[in-house]
Amino acid sequence: MSQEFEYVIPPWEAEAIIKYLSVSNLEEIGTKTWFEYHKKLMHLNQQSILEIKHMREETIKEWFVTFQKIPILIYEAIQISVWKLKIFPRLDDDQEPSNTFMLYSVFYHETIAVSLMENILYHCDSVESLDDSALDLIDYAIDYITGIIFTKEPDGDKTEQDVESCLGELLKKKKEIEFDIGMKCISIIGYVSSFTDSLPLSTLKRLLSTHDVPYLFAQLIELHPWEKKINGVQMIYSSSWEKVKAGEEDKVCKVEGQVWFGLRELLLNPKSASYYQVTEFRMSALTKLQKYLHEQVLDQIAPLIDLRRWLSCLNISSQIPEPKPGICVEIIPQIRSSIVDKYRKEWKKIARQQSEYFFNKNTEYVQNMAVILSEAYDLDKMVIDDYKCVVCNDIATKRCSKCKSIWYCGRECQVKDWTNHKNICEKIIRARD
Repeated sequence: MSQEFEYVIPPWEAEAIIKYLSVSNLEEIGTKTWFEYHKKLMHLNQQSILEIKHMREETIKEWFVTFQKIPILIYEAIQISVWKLKIFPRLDDDQEPSNTFMLYSVFYHETIAVSLMENILYHCDSVESLDDSALDLIDYAIDYITGIIFTKEPDGDKTEQDVESCLGELLKKKKEIEFDIGMKCISIIGYVSSFTDSLPLSTLKRLLSTHDVPYLFAQLIELHPWEKKINGVQMIYSSSWEKVKAGEEDKVCKVEGQVWFGLRELLLNPKSASYYQVTEFRMSALTKLQKYLHEQVLDQIAPLIDLRRWLSCLNISSQIPEPKPGICVEIIPQIRSSIVDKYRKEWKKIARQQSEYFFNKNTEYVQNMAVILSEAYDLDKMVIDDYKCVVCNDIATKRCSKCKSIWYCGRECQVKDWTNHKNICEKIIRARD
């Protein structure tokens, strides 16, 4: 990001946007009104990232809490997940979209809402302000976490047809976006779990009894989905896959740290005991965590010493005490069911209408939408820590002179990537025209 930008949008404008922010309408997705709404959320997210990056006062977070607007972000994320399930498969599949960026923006809208929540819910007062919408958020996030745990990657590479078609490329991006959302959801549940003392009993019960978050977190520690090897090179996920720097192979990443903190708070807090009986099945899963609490981890997260001690005692216990269940009024999440009930008989009708938006061949219409999206995705205002080379992941200083979207550390990597990039390059240029 250029140093001359002190903010993405002026503070007075950001405050006004948040104060009068309301939920979008599912049937308007793909219209000019909806893309203007998308642009506003995009700018708020960028401003939030900028404030965190430069350790400035987090005004975006403060306004979302003050005006009680966090539930709107939950609604937006859930609404797009419903749209992907009910509307996207019903769009006119007889047409190949000439421009997939509008559809991509709908998928990315969900990421923006989740990213804003991840930034805001780092703070205890934000979690406390969720009220009943916390249950909707927990259900939404757990869906993505279980997807990461129990969905196996298919073997083999993409077929040539998948790579070459616009739709195939879009579906690949959709999958990448959903993995990114899943990683953010892990952090969000980690934040919520870390504030156990501030949670209503209904929320705590949802985490422990309904979804068994300690078990899910134990599975995440075993799977380490935020790590992988590509051609023998160790990679770590931090908004994108990055090469692990020399000497940092044992460093605990942010997402893993949140999982450990969440586990410690949920298992060791006396408030949790009434809602979490350690059965033999749970004991078997939890005691496996001991092998991951080695000295390299404890040196970085000292409070985990208490968790290791608790797990050791659990391992040698001959009997498992059965706690008396706490009295708690069950509250049912409302957001997803309200959206589904509202549009239950209109999925096909909405899909036909939105097909006209997304597969529109009218040049003037496409250009009007492109203007809005170019303002939303203004690269000069995007908050990016460092550009990374798409080939070797080192710090990049050069980018493609045609599309100006792909970065390289030098000419050698650019030449190496040209075979893969040349087709994408033209599509990026056409999307902007």
